[in-house]
Amino acid sequence: MILQHAPEGTIAIRQDDHAAFAAFLLEHWSNNNFTKDPQRDQIILAARHHDVGWIAFDAMPRLDPVTCLPADMTSVEPEDALTIWRRATALHLEDDPFVALLITHHAYSIHEIAHKRQPAWKAFFTEFAQLRAELRDALGLDHPAIERAYSYLRMADWFSLQFCMRHDLGAERPEHYAGYQFRRVADTLQFKPYPFDLRSLSYSLPFFRMADGGYRDEKQLRAAFDRPEMLNVTIEPMGRL
Repeated sequence: MILQHAPEGTIAIRQDDHAAFAAFLLEHWSNNNFTKDPQRDQIILAARHHDVGWIAFDAMPRLDPVTCLPADMTSVEPEDALTIWRRATALHLEDDPFVALLITHHAYSIHEIAHKRQPAWKAFFTEFAQLRAELRDALGLDHPAIERAYSYLRMADWFSLQFCMRHDLGAERPEHYAGYQFRRVADTLQFKPYPFDLRSLSYSLPFFRMADGGYRDEKQLRAAFDRPEMLNVTIEPMGRL
C-alpha cells in the first residue's frame, strides 16, 4: 500500500494500481527509440505486473498500531517480502522468463540499499540472487543487457511512485531522474524534456480516501477499501521554469 499525506488528508493507493500507471507511462514512451525496442512489449508487461504480488496483501490491509492507518510498503517484513515477490516472479516463469527476470531483478534491487546488510533479509537476497542468476544464464544474457531493459521499468516505476506518494512533488524545484525534470502541479505530472508520444495524456488512477484520525481496528480499515475514487491525472510538458 502507498500512502500519500497531504494537508487535506491521507489517501491510499494500491501497489498494483501504481504499477498499472507505470506501465501506462511506458506504453506512451517515445524517447530513446523505445517504440522500436525489440523487448518493448516484455518491458511494459514487466512494469504492469511487477507489483502483482501485492494484490493479496493490499486486499487485506494491516493496521499500523502507531498511525491507525494501513501499514505501507516501507514497513514490509522480510517474510512478507518473500511471499510478495515469489508471487510476482512466479507469474511469468513459464510463459516469459525474460519478464520474470526483470521482476526478479527489480525485487532484489529495490530492497538492496535498505536491507542488504540486515541478517533478517539474508534468505530473501539469497533466494532472489539465485533465481536471477538462473534466469539470466538460461536466457544467455549478461548483466548490462538486463540493466538496459530494466532501466525502463525502474524509471517508469520511479515516476509513478513519486506521483503516488507526494502531493507536493517538485513544489520548490523540479525533481531530476534519468535525465528528466518532473514535477506535480495539482493533478498534473509535467516533464522536461517531454518523452511521450502525445502532447497531453490522461489517466484515471484509483485511490482510497482515509479517515481523519485513522481506524480503530482492521475490520473498520478494510471497510474503507470497498469502493475506490478516481484521480484524473494529466501528463504534459513542463513550461518555462
